[in-house]
Amino acid sequence: MRFPRLFITRRGYIGLLIVVAWFVVTALLPEVFYYAGFALLGLLFVLMAFDGMQLGWVASPISSSRKMDKILSLGDANRVLVRVQNETNQHFRLGFIDELPHSLNMRDFRVDFALSASGSKEIHYEVQPMHRGVYVFGDLNFYLTTRLGFMLRRVVVPQKDKVKVYPSIRQLQEIELKSFSRLSINPGIKRQRRLGHSYEFEQIKSYVQGDDYRSINWKATGRRQALMINQYEDERSQPVYFAIDTGRGMKMPFDGLTLVDYAVNSTLALSNVALKKGDRVGLITFDKQLRKILVANDKTGQLARINESLYNLEQTDTEPDFEQLYHSINTQIRQRSLIFLFTNCNTLNALNRIKPVLQLIQRTNLLVVVLFENTQIADFASRKARTLEEVYDYTIAEEFIYEQQQIALELRTAGIQTIVSAPEDLSVNTVNKYLDLKARGMI
Repeated sequence: MRFPRLFITRRGYIGLLIVVAWFVVTALLPEVFYYAGFALLGLLFVLMAFDGMQLGWVASPISSSRKMDKILSLGDANRVLVRVQNETNQHFRLGFIDELPHSLNMRDFRVDFALSASGSKEIHYEVQPMHRGVYVFGDLNFYLTTRLGFMLRRVVVPQKDKVKVYPSIRQLQEIELKSFSRLSINPGIKRQRRLGHSYEFEQIKSYVQGDDYRSINWKATGRRQALMINQYEDERSQPVYFAIDTGRGMKMPFDGLTLVDYAVNSTLALSNVALKKGDRVGLITFDKQLRKILVANDKTGQLARINESLYNLEQTDTEPDFEQLYHSINTQIRQRSLIFLFTNCNTLNALNRIKPVLQLIQRTNLLVVVLFENTQIADFASRKARTLEEVYDYTIAEEFIYEQQQIALELRTAGIQTIVSAPEDLSVNTVNKYLDLKARGMI
């Protein structure tokens, strides 16, 4: 049997200090008071020994287990459950410390609770990972004390868990629900009015109130002696690609996540919607060179392949090479496709360098450039200046905002679809753009 790890608690040290103080105070008093201190010290040692025996007489006084999802969602609150069972007939006070991954930045995590004899307890807490990758959870540490509280025992329950942090699964499910719900109360996702129809004929059906009278099939109406209309369905199997810039400009943080993380979450959510709509989905990641290209496909497992590619997507400190991106698109994508390009272009000079390449991509594809709005600068610029220094700062901020607006205007003037979105609204705005383009028959 391994000797239990016992420690003196604060209460035990306070008791020792009281005994020491007794000896100091009674040094000048009659000896009877001085020797009474030895009796007090002996009583304290007996209580501490008895307390230690209560804590250490059972090899494993408690058992515990941790339960959590095998895949955690990036940027979302993920629930963790720890069950604790008292294996003795002794009442304990416990302090619980979980060995959490360093990336979670939860340095002061501790839960204190009471555990009755042969009782059990469930501890619920949430973790919010801000980085993709593998997270390692360590052992469960418990610090036990009895009602006396002079001694403390540390119990370590081995429980190492490795979990993967994937792009936001919760956001994917919410966006899917809002995109396909017929209710108009869902915030964010707009129900786009269908402009005309695609060329995919589905069937002839009886006219019902609300159908487009322009789709009436007069020949079928004459034969049936009742109004009949042609029903069309959205054209399916259109290729949709997501090109993510993983260069230096996309490492800018917002609320704990980088712009790449927001692009990854948006890509996963929109990929799910596009696949549900019957389109084919592909992925391109690049910086100074092409990192990965996943050919558009609508087969089962494509969303999982995209998720796996996004899960370990690495960011670099290099400048993105848009000429290399154009070359890859021109040589490996043979069919006209809808391409969502996630990048961070902050200056007109930077736009002028990449604009000719974007126009070349636009010639053979439908390009949607997704830019990020710097909401922190916008909030800063909206404040009222009180000093001359603040006037200068606000002027610079407003100039930056104006330049961002000019960048979006330049792209739209060149015929390139553009989204300027706050990072937290990116998924909703990109899905709305996709649904709008589908409704207008542009893809």
